[in-house]
Order: sequence, then structure tokens, then C-alpha cells
Amino acid sequence: MSNNFVQAIKTTDIAPGGMKPVEIGGRELVICNCDGSFYAIDRRCGHMNAPLDMGTLDGSILTCAMHYAQFDVTTGEALSPAVPTYLGNEISPPRTEAYLKNTNMLMQHIRTESIKVYTTKVESGWVLVAL
Repeated sequence: MSNNFVQAIKTTDIAPGGMKPVEIGGRELVICNCDGSFYAIDRRCGHMNAPLDMGTLDGSILTCAMHYAQFDVTTGEALSPAVPTYLGNEISPPRTEAYLKNTNMLMQHIRTESIKVYTTKVESGWVLVAL
């Protein structure tokens, strides 16, 4: 099966360590620039479908902004599951405390799946993605 590469974004549109969401062929992707190497991944988190481009990229490790699940953008592998939500050392109202306790209990049973990685190449200043 041959890969159909399509233009995704100019290489100059993403600084090293940055990422940008794109839509290609009806698919939501995030293009990541890991020190000049470009990777394309599904935009949605493998935990609760949050937009991964709103998270942070440290080297090749992307951390979801919603529940801090981590993924390797080079492989798509889920490296760590989501973590419970805490408000820190603040005293919470009883209803908020009960809500967080229940939410954290339920979240322990939601798996974090790996995400899809798409083959990329760079030509003439463009990141191309195989669909």
C-alpha cells in the first residue's frame, strides 16, 4: 500500500518545541517540532479526547492539559496514565470535595490508550503527512 503524502504546514510555522493543530482530509492532527524533526499525531488524547495541542511538549513527550496523561509523539505510546485532579492544599467546600473524590474514583477505571502517529517527511519547506 502506497502512502499518499499531503502538505500539512510550513516548517517555519512551528518553532522547535512547538506544536500546531491542522485538519487534513477530515482528520484532526497535531504537528510537533521536536528540535527540527516533525511528527504528526492524532489531535485527541487517548484518555478523554481532550485536544492535545493545548498541552505541553518537552522533547518528544507530550503532556495533555486535561489530566496530564503523557505520550511519546515519535511512537504514539501512552507513557503514563491520567492523574487525579487536586486543588492543592486549599480547603474545598464539602460538595466540591465529594465531587472530586467521586471523579477520581471513576477516572481510575478509564484507560489511557496510545495515539496514532502518521508518517511525515519534509520537502521544499513543508511538512508532508501520509494519510
